[in-house]
Amino acid sequence: MSTALMARRKRDPKTVAIAKAILEQYDCKNVEDMQDAIKDIFGPMFEAMLQGEMDSHLG
Repeated sequence: MSTALMARRKRDPKTVAIAKAILEQYDCKNVEDMQDAIKDIFGPMFEAMLQGEMDSHLG
């Protein structure tokens, strides 16, 4: 299927606002800056999820 035929998904305004805030906060100039921002944002989330899995698994 060509990309011209694919329907464009409407974005949630809340997620667009979050993305804009992240870009403003981190002032990303290149791909490396963006990767660092993503690590800063998602790292703690993944750690918390993994800790929850460990707590659930080990009791």
